[in-house]
Amino acid sequence: MDNPENESTPETVPEEAATETAPEEKKICMDTVCRILDSFPSRSRQFLLPLLSKIQNEFRYLPEEVIELVMRELKITRAEIFGVISFYHQYRMSEPGKYIYRLCYGTACFVKGAPIMAEKLKEKYNIGQGETDATKLFTLEFASCLGNCGAAPMAIIGDDSYGNIDPEKTIPICENYSL
Repeated sequence: MDNPENESTPETVPEEAATETAPEEKKICMDTVCRILDSFPSRSRQFLLPLLSKIQNEFRYLPEEVIELVMRELKITRAEIFGVISFYHQYRMSEPGKYIYRLCYGTACFVKGAPIMAEKLKEKYNIGQGETDATKLFTLEFASCLGNCGAAPMAIIGDDSYGNIDPEKTIPICENYSL
């Protein structure tokens, strides 16, 4: 990991540097990233997907400085890593809200009011698909199908499932959640 051209390797980044940056960057511990990297048999691109998954499980998203480190360690280009990140929808480049609001957009849910629910979320929280509200309470994601068409329209908020949602009750349901 010695790289004289780049002073932001884990060995040279002071811990206090993470606390002096934006709030979402406070959680980034490069020692944790190094432990994750060391958990793989080698620094090979064949481990890119499980490596990114482990990192995202730790931080809830893929921070830019971590991506840079992974690029250096696996000797892959920016295009290669971002090609993977953009192809697989589970990877996030920005910190998500405390609760992921998964709104089903399958046929049954769509017909029974999912677009109305999405519009209400847009009006109240100013979020669309893939966006996080300003307070970082909710991140809205559309799901192709949540597998319970008989309960359309439905959504999963965090670990809670809601079915047969009256679109007019979209915001009252959200008011049960707080930072």
